[in-house]
Amino acid sequence: MARIDSPDAQIARVLSHPLRPRILQILTVRGEASPNEIAAELGVPLGTLSYHTRLLRDAGWIELVREVPRRGAVEHFYRAVMRPEIDDAQWERLPLGVRRRLAAMTVGQVLRSAAAAADAGGFDAASAHVDRVELELDEQGFSELSEVLITALEEAARIQKCSNERRSSRDPGERRGSVLAILHYVGEG
Repeated sequence: MARIDSPDAQIARVLSHPLRPRILQILTVRGEASPNEIAAELGVPLGTLSYHTRLLRDAGWIELVREVPRRGAVEHFYRAVMRPEIDDAQWERLPLGVRRRLAAMTVGQVLRSAAAAADAGGFDAASAHVDRVELELDEQGFSELSEVLITALEEAARIQKCSNERRSSRDPGERRGSVLAILHYVGEG
């Protein structure tokens, strides 16, 4: 069992609330955002969002990048320091209940998002993908495929960072939403 102050316990604590991974994802995609902007996007009260933002900041997962005066107040803008994901070794050390809760939460988000995108024409572009492949792999093959997917995610993060840099040097509103969801799991049979 992980000690209460261990990195694994912190990961479990930070990612265990469904709002925190969503905040991290928004900050990763946008590069930076304020709690006010994130609260509006997610449809949650600003006070609730601010609480979770403070928790992420205090845990070192996000950092303050700038402050902007707004009508007698100061709007704080944050960026993600850590991506909202954990590696295979960290995942394996998390308690089984936490792993299952995080997986169910993520799969639910993926399915709701993909269904909404399908209804709105999000898969109409020629370069959009909807692929499903069933494989029968031994343990080595399962691990090899996992490594390929990790590399794909790392490359996607690099592309996102470059896109954020290009957008910050031009019109910050210029963007094309894109969602990459990878599911790799032990199937039935």
